[in-house]
Amino acid sequence: MKPADYELICDKSRPLSSSTTLTVAEVPDRLEDLLHLLGEAMIEGRGNHVRLTEIHLPMSRFPQMDSKFWHIPVEDCGEHPVLRLFFETQGDFTH
Repeated sequence: MKPADYELICDKSRPLSSSTTLTVAEVPDRLEDLLHLLGEAMIEGRGNHVRLTEIHLPMSRFPQMDSKFWHIPVEDCGEHPVLRLFFETQGDFTH
């Protein structure tokens, strides 16, 4: 998935309920593209008063990823070559 395509998919997932999971079937090949996509997800979430709270990705493809992306926990999705982004709505969204 190209980072520019993220906005199109995110638009399809609205309106967001109290929690939403967005699954990306085409994980970027390059770490730089993945980091850009994750950054866009954070920004988009802030703009819509939802927070990106958890990330699952194929750690075997991105061994240089840490257990956190900024303050967001990152977990290995195992054998599934997908990227999962977990969002939660907060009433008093301040971050």
